[in-house]
Amino acid sequence: MTYYPYFRGRMYDLLALKALAEQQQLGPKIIPIIEPVRDSKELQQTVQTLIDQQQPFSVVANPQVSVYGLNNTKLYPLPATNDLPFYHPSAILAADFSSDFLTTATGQTSLLIANNYPLLKAYQRTAMLKKVGGILIPDEARHHQLAGERAILLTDPLTFRPHVADYADLTDEFFTAANWVTPPFGTQGYGDYSMVGSVYFDKGMPSRAIALHLIYVTATGQLRIHHFVSDSNDSMRGQKQKFFEALKKLTIWAPTHLHGLNATPALAELLAYQAGTKFPGLGTIKKLALMHHLQLIHRLLTLND
Repeated sequence: MTYYPYFRGRMYDLLALKALAEQQQLGPKIIPIIEPVRDSKELQQTVQTLIDQQQPFSVVANPQVSVYGLNNTKLYPLPATNDLPFYHPSAILAADFSSDFLTTATGQTSLLIANNYPLLKAYQRTAMLKKVGGILIPDEARHHQLAGERAILLTDPLTFRPHVADYADLTDEFFTAANWVTPPFGTQGYGDYSMVGSVYFDKGMPSRAIALHLIYVTATGQLRIHHFVSDSNDSMRGQKQKFFEALKKLTIWAPTHLHGLNATPALAELLAYQAGTKFPGLGTIKKLALMHHLQLIHRLLTLND
């Protein structure tokens, strides 16, 4: 089983991946796919760390969101990956797609992100598509039919809500089935957008509420996500107070539900803020929640080892 978490290269995504790679808490069964959104030192440093740790990963050659792909001259150029056997060349099947994006060296396998059914159908008999190692597709029968045995399911299990406070209406919900045990039917692996979701906003917007989103595994092996939402949400003021309101709910809930495999180092770091008065900032909160998810998946995927 291989897990392919998909990230837009936001700063907190990159910092989470960098920290996990340094701590060797990803491993060969987790292959993060990064779609760059900014020419940043965080992206450059994260890719270098993944290389230094020989962590399997991929960077999308033709990102489709934000501005990264608009300028060929980079202030922070990425390290060379063309000869790394643990690197996976990847590209999105879109209008600017080129088969050159998926050129592989010895030991490499390529990945194609194919949400666009008409384009996938147009390429179905090409030499390029026959050489692709894995095809990431939505959970639709027509995509499965074209991708065949190379299909990798890429879904967005997060229920998107336009307002953070709306997560309080359904505090606990299903995330995914126990895909970490066996691949979804007819696929060679699975991927998702974690607790970040597939909806991309180029800039964050102020919110009246703060929510902590924690993914956890149940006794039956399925993954669920719990939302801890602040209470004082009448105005934009009091971000620190809102954080501790949400954190208090997590602190009360965690001992009963987040033990065993769910008790990750990142969760412990997040819970430790309850003993102090410091508000770490929204980026750090998201980073720790993301690290918790990937640490949990790493534990689940290595259970049989």
